[in-house]
Formats: sequence, C-alpha cells, structure tokens
Amino acid sequence: MMINSLRKIHYSWVVLAAVCGLALANSVASLNVLTVFFLPMSDEFLWNRTQISGAASLGALLGAGVAVMTGRILDQTGPRVILAIGALITTISMIALSQISAIMAFYIFYGAARVSDQGFIQAVSPSTIAKWFDRNSGMAVSVLFAVTALGGVLLPLISQASIAEFGWRFGWMVLAVIMFLVGVIPTILFVRSPKDLDENDGDGVELENFTIPEFSLSEVLHTKEYWFLTATVFVTGIATAGIGLHIVPYLVGQGLDPEEAVATVSVRFIASAIGGLIGGILADRYTPRLLILVAISVRVFSIALLIFADTFLKAVFSGALGGISDGIQSTVLVLLLVSYFGKNNVGGIYGVNRAAAVLGFSAGPMIAGIGFDITGNYNYIFYGFLLLTILSIGLVFSTNRTYPGVR
Repeated sequence: MMINSLRKIHYSWVVLAAVCGLALANSVASLNVLTVFFLPMSDEFLWNRTQISGAASLGALLGAGVAVMTGRILDQTGPRVILAIGALITTISMIALSQISAIMAFYIFYGAARVSDQGFIQAVSPSTIAKWFDRNSGMAVSVLFAVTALGGVLLPLISQASIAEFGWRFGWMVLAVIMFLVGVIPTILFVRSPKDLDENDGDGVELENFTIPEFSLSEVLHTKEYWFLTATVFVTGIATAGIGLHIVPYLVGQGLDPEEAVATVSVRFIASAIGGLIGGILADRYTPRLLILVAISVRVFSIALLIFADTFLKAVFSGALGGISDGIQSTVLVLLLVSYFGKNNVGGIYGVNRAAAVLGFSAGPMIAGIGFDITGNYNYIFYGFLLLTILSIGLVFSTNRTYPGVR
C-alpha cells in the first residue's frame, strides 16, 4: 500500500504536501486569475464589470453557507472526501468555462468553482493541517499559505500566456488540467484524517493533537472575541476581494500597460508567500494577535499607496506591502483561533469564521464593480476600503484570550 511505503516519513508531512498541491492548483478559481480573463471576455461578449463581478460574488456568497457545513463535517469525518469533491467540481467547472457563450453559463460554472474554492477547499485546508500538527503547526500552516500564494503568482502568468497565444478558451482548459493533475490526484491518493491513520497504523500520528478541546463550538459562539475576529475577516475580506478582482483594470486605467498590471498581481502573491512564511515563524515567538495587528496596519498603508499609484514602481510597492499583509494575516488567523479556543473543534470554528470572510469576498467585487459603473472610476470605492481596513484594527485590538464559561 502506498501509505505503508511512506511509513518512515511522518505522515503529517505527506498530508501537508498533498494539501499544498491542492492549494496551489486551487488558485485557478481565485480572483487574481479571473482578473486576467476580465478584459478579453468582456471585450468578446460586451459584459460589463458588474456582470462579471457578480458571478464571483454569487459563488463566494454560496460558498459561505457551504463553509459552515464543511467545517463541521471535517471535525466529524475528516478532510479527504470534502477536498476531493471540491477539486473535482473545480476541474469540471474550468472545462465548462472554456465552452461558454452566455452570461448565465458563466454564472453557473464560475459560481460553482468559487463555491468549491471558498466552501470546500479554503474552508477545510488550514484546519486539516492544524489538526495534523502540534509542535510545528506554525511552520506547517505558513508553508500551506506560502504555496497558496505561489499559485497566485504562477497561475495568472500561465493564464496570461495561454490567452495571449491561444485565446481565453484555451486558458480555461489549461487551468482544468492543472487542477486535475496537481489537485485531484494527490488529494485522493494521500489526504487522510489523523484519526484514520491512528486507527490503522497507530504510530503515524502525533497523539497530543487529540486532547480535550478548551471550547465547544457553542461556547465559542458566545464570546465577543470570536465575533470581533469574525467581523475583522468580513471587513478585510470586502477590501481584499474588491481590490483583488479590479486591480488589473484599475492599474490599466492609471496608465500602466496590461502586462505591468498583471506583473503587479504576481508581485503581490510573491510577497504573500514570503509574508506567510514570516508569519508562521514569528507566531512561535510573538502572539498571533500582535502579528495580525501589524499585518492589518501594513495593509492600510498598502491601500493608501495604491490609491495614488500611477507608476509601475508605486504599484509594485503597494502590491508587495499588501501581499506581505495578506500572507501574515492568512497564516496567523487559524493559529489565533487555535490559541484562543482549542484545536479539536477548529474545523467548525474556522468554518464559521471563513464563512464571514467569504461574505466579505462576495460583497467586495460587487461594491467595486457597481461603484465603477456609476462613477466611472474606483477612487471613492478604494477610499471606502481604506476606512474599513482601519476599522478592523480596532476590532482586533479589542480581543483578548478568554476561557470556557467566561463571557
């Protein structure tokens, strides 16, 4: 059996490698890839930006509801089936997108990919890794988010090259192949639950992962700390997704070439990968709360700089700062939840929190798209995103570690 042949390797690292492959491939459904398809598809079909943004928002909104359920299912049955179903949905959706000619079909299939992205894969992957690791959890989660960011660097470039050479339909097919080879196959072959391996092999799991949780999900839902953190990911999700989907057309409107605008997206994700690794390392030395406060503060400066970015250098600097902020916050958030509320129910805890983030992701692109269609520019919208990000600093600052039974 393949698992037995890997017995000498602590199986937590095998699971991490497989989930990282899926996370990298899952960038096919990210807003940073969709923004590369934005102009060629809108030019061919005469779709406006609100219409295209609506598909991303609708899919994310539905994914929010799914995330609540998949988080609870993870705690009860493990991650393999959830992640495999998500990867297959995305693969099929990418194939279908290469054949569409109507806006309704775009909504159906891109919406399905976003549900899979937000509700299945991103809602479950970090909690899966947190359950497998104990002493090295910070490093493991940081590797996961760094690889996720790497996908955000590579796949927009691959998409842009495919579109430039063969057209946008071919671009979607390339993304389908990547998801199947890098996401579907490793997930089916290698992803397991720690409980499964403990029952079968006995010596492949860090048993200290299965301590009695400090909080049940119902207790967590009665703490102000949890809802302040949930509000934080909601408002930062609005700003992140609103800017993320529209950054290429925004920078083109600021005078940059399309290639420079796409390169800025790649710089942001390179910085996000670096930020994720930094966050994981620093989480072993500093409190996650402090790191998230620093990350959001950096994001405030990044958005402020982006508003005035009319050169490639300014855009790259803004993207680098924003990427570092994204990487640190994404990595440290799940560690903060574990440090506040325990590990065994982290699937359900993170799932509800992720649902709030996804709601923000769904609202952000629509807000930016409607704002642009009404005013003809992004200035007022981006100023609003800046204010929301400043608000989130106060929300995180108001949280402190609590204990079961303390409200």
